[in-house]
Amino acid sequence: MEDPNYEQTDIFAFMMAKPAGKKPKARTKKAALSSEKKRAKAAVSEEASLFGEGMAAEKKPARVKKASPKASAASPKAAPKPKAAAKKREEKEMSEPGNAASGKGDWREKIWEFDITHPSQDIKDTMKEALVAEGFMKREANKVFKGLFFKEKIFNTKNQALEYLESVPTSYAVKYKIGIEPSPKMIALAKRLKEKEERLAAYKETQNEKKFAGDFITCPHCHSRVNADFVKPPLCPVCGDDMRSDTAVKTILALEEAVAELRKRLEDTARKYNSKFTGGEKWIIRLVNPFWEEK
Repeated sequence: MEDPNYEQTDIFAFMMAKPAGKKPKARTKKAALSSEKKRAKAAVSEEASLFGEGMAAEKKPARVKKASPKASAASPKAAPKPKAAAKKREEKEMSEPGNAASGKGDWREKIWEFDITHPSQDIKDTMKEALVAEGFMKREANKVFKGLFFKEKIFNTKNQALEYLESVPTSYAVKYKIGIEPSPKMIALAKRLKEKEERLAAYKETQNEKKFAGDFITCPHCHSRVNADFVKPPLCPVCGDDMRSDTAVKTILALEEAVAELRKRLEDTARKYNSKFTGGEKWIIRLVNPFWEEK
């Protein structure tokens, strides 16, 4: 006989029942995206099992990474480089023939002299300002100064220092002695040298006035009668020989040899004499122009 108060229940019903008072959790956006990705992945795997991996791969679109406009603008590769472009353009202009040395290749070398009281940097700045005034760009002026070194080497005479500077292929600076009283022998040689130089200059001027004064000049060698406007004394524009008389040419050569001999004797005497004294000093600088073009 059944008990009227007995009620049959399922032992698992309490596990399935939701507790009262608790609301179901709302799915977040991140969870929704995750579940969506899982479903897409399952669909792809199912499609691959049905049609093969090759067909599934063909249908799968390639992922392309889009660059944001802000990132592309901030990228150093995309950003323009005006300084680098200007430098490249300037180097190209300097490499072009007739462009880099235009107006700057007129001189091969220049000699500068400064007192030793001037610092080397002040000397460089002064010379650079002069080069820029001539038309050099700062980069070109720096090329002129390439290899410039102020060597603490003292020579007995200015000509001796110049001879040394001629042996150096780049711009260079040395010192030479000044302020030493010349010896009586040096004074006598200098006087004779001055007289010979004045005689030579006067004789050349007299011969040029005598030979090249007319409107037409006759060459004594090829007997060509040439307009004076086309003559560059003393050479004939037709045969290339000296248009002056043989006597005048011999006299000029003899005077030139005498001048050269006296200069050498005076220089040798000064070097030997100045080597015995200290005296003052002076910087002498030879600038070599890398843009010089031999005509």
